Amino acid sequence: MAKTKIVQAPTPERGYYIATTKNTDLSQRDTLEETMINLATVLGIKQIHKALTARQSYIYEVQHTGFGSFQSASNTILELSRAVVRKLNQ
Repeated sequence: MAKTKIVQAPTPERGYYIATTKNTDLSQRDTLEETMINLATVLGIKQIHKALTARQSYIYEVQHTGFGSFQSASNTILELSRAVVRKLNQ
């Protein structure tokens, strides 16, 4: 399956883009964690560990064979999304 590409959007006739405000009531942390949960669910992963660091930030560790140690939310999402693509290409 060919990967999706991100390309420059055409310039709108009215000169500006319209964007939705859907989900703006969610915190960034809630958004990131929901994304991790959704991806992990597709992969059949039952649990992700969450830990608070000394710098008061959260790190995550996917509890499944083939996943590494604790990492940031964005790196966890990237790793999970790559696993979804691999699963789709099997």
